[in-house]
Amino acid sequence: MGSLKKVGRPREPGRVFRFDFYYRFIPGQDPPELETLLEAIVQAKGRKRRDILRAALLGGAQQARETATRVEDSADASLFEEMFEDF
Repeated sequence: MGSLKKVGRPREPGRVFRFDFYYRFIPGQDPPELETLLEAIVQAKGRKRRDILRAALLGGAQQARETATRVEDSADASLFEEMFEDF
């Protein structure tokens, strides 16, 4: 038999996450900036959508860590620590 050829581009390293869910924006409860971000994600395609999600997730994770650091002495500190213990 002949040799097998690899077709297509090589696999990139890492793990793939698929998001398949709905998010209900609630005016008055959710800030308007969140609605703007959600609209941008919905309208973006391909790599741009990935870049928007990545920036939002990284920014949120950093903000949560900073909040956890500020509330180390409160009851909320353990909740934040549990959420981010794998990071």
